[in-house]
Amino acid sequence: MNSHRLLAVLALTASAASAQSAGVQAPCSITAAIADSARDEVSGVLQSGSQLVKELRQEQKLPPTGPITPVSVVRDRFVCGRLATLFDHEVAPGVSFVVLRVGPLYYAREPDQRKGTGIIADSTFHVLLRLGVPVPSPESR
Repeated sequence: MNSHRLLAVLALTASAASAQSAGVQAPCSITAAIADSARDEVSGVLQSGSQLVKELRQEQKLPPTGPITPVSVVRDRFVCGRLATLFDHEVAPGVSFVVLRVGPLYYAREPDQRKGTGIIADSTFHVLLRLGVPVPSPESR
């Protein structure tokens, strides 16, 4: 898979973002409205049928179609802190974001929605997908 096959808002990532302080403890946001929005968002992505999602489901041994369950809000500060280091930028102290456990995966919603939508990581905190703003093609620059 190469960068020319990027879909509008999905990017497959081979490695985690640049290293940041492992001691960062970003608090989990538990705002119901934001969690519900994040749940709808990740559900839409994981049921989109895109080639990247099909490959993700296959690699993670998930059902090829349909919802992935269970989905729960994560409140563990260690998990949130670890996921905060996977964004492609530093998350400022005191900034919170929603983390969902979707089956065996984590969905961390980007706290700054201008930079992206979020990341999907596995249980070992390896980024599998980055969701975000469309990447302009070389022809449109």
